[in-house]
Amino acid sequence: DEKLQVLQLVKTYSATVACDTTFEGGKPLSAQLDKVFTIERDPEAGLASYYVLWGGDKGCNGGSGTSSFFVSEVGRYSSSRPLLVLGDEAFGKGFDAINPRFIQSIRQNSPSSFTVVSLEHAERDGNNFPSKKYQYELRQQKGSWVMTKRSHIGAP
Repeated sequence: DEKLQVLQLVKTYSATVACDTTFEGGKPLSAQLDKVFTIERDPEAGLASYYVLWGGDKGCNGGSGTSSFFVSEVGRYSSSRPLLVLGDEAFGKGFDAINPRFIQSIRQNSPSSFTVVSLEHAERDGNNFPSKKYQYELRQQKGSWVMTKRSHIGAP
């Protein structure tokens, strides 16, 4: 299955840039397939684009607030080319208002629409203890990801 290949590629990549990743801990890769999202796939041409949610301490800084989540883009431009990790900012500026340290879930609604749930800090919250929970809607518009909705959905 190509999604499993994509996940293995991101696992290998994450081991070169981060410590304490979500791939560690003995959980089989097949149990993490829900973190791989198909954006575009044309088997005839070999074209493929996937987003993968993973977490870790990028740079291995080892601090109490240094772990975060990332959405890596993995793609292939033709059947004669390999799958490659294209970057860790798949959603671009559309993701700027979301705190990646506290992502709780990402759900794909369609290839061009996602729902993200993450926590945010209130004014007096401690660094590792955000007290606000938000849901964000991201949509692809004219080739860029845009946050179209932000809703407060309570406390964590």
